[in-house]
Amino acid sequence: MRGSTSARHNLGFTEINAGNIDRTLKHFMIAAKSGYKDSLSNIKQMYSNGQVKKDDYMKALQSYQEYLGEIKSDQRDEAAAAYKDQRYRYY
Repeated sequence: MRGSTSARHNLGFTEINAGNIDRTLKHFMIAAKSGYKDSLSNIKQMYSNGQVKKDDYMKALQSYQEYLGEIKSDQRDEAAAAYKDQRYRYY
């Protein structure tokens, strides 16, 4: 439950390679909800490929945006001003 977000993302790739779309989506959703942008991008690609429903992609997008709203602050904006490409990027 308190595992690594990048590990969840990587588990998604393991599951997709095994053909387990439902489990792939589960892992990518958890990572996207924790702010992992690459997982959100992968869910978008899965939607484009017809592997997941539009509702799944919309839920992932909403969860990701909620995460960004939670971490948003004036102090973070000031700190990110010098590194525009790093703004609210999760590693």
